[in-house]
Amino acid sequence: MSDLSFRRRGRITVRALKKGDVTAWSLLVAELGPKITGYANRMGVRDGDDVAGATFETLARTIGTFEGSESQLRSYVFSIAHARIVDQLRRSTRRSEVSIENTLALLEADEPTEETFSDPDLLAALSRLPEDQRRMLDLRYVVGLSTKETARAVGKSEVATRVAISRALSKLKELIVANLQEGGDDA
Repeated sequence: MSDLSFRRRGRITVRALKKGDVTAWSLLVAELGPKITGYANRMGVRDGDDVAGATFETLARTIGTFEGSESQLRSYVFSIAHARIVDQLRRSTRRSEVSIENTLALLEADEPTEETFSDPDLLAALSRLPEDQRRMLDLRYVVGLSTKETARAVGKSEVATRVAISRALSKLKELIVANLQEGGDDA
């Protein structure tokens, strides 16, 4: 089995998770729980904590059949989380809306960050992207998965994922510019 390591909290193994080690599960929940909650909230779910809980419940039921590395486990966990998000969104028809302000400068950075993707104007532009592009951007830049891990989580090749992320970032810039032009001088 491969090791699942966490930068700040120590080391645990997938084997420990499979054996039901309470410390291993606590470390996993502490590390990934807030990221799952944030991901769910950004995708429009009313209660991201419910998604995180349902994700870990599903993981606990299926960890015995999991085989893979740390990055594969992270991808697997976020695949489960995405399925729980889709379930909740299907049950709910309401989505939050955010106002548009000047955020083009945030996207000019070489590598977007979590702070970039918490900007209200960018969130508004993100809401206009197709769901699969939003998901890839969120997994890559907010959750912090590598392009390879993101590709696994979304079930696409690494090259296709890289191209889709690039196109999504370009489309975001177009949307923000269009929103600024619509806003005129009151920005």
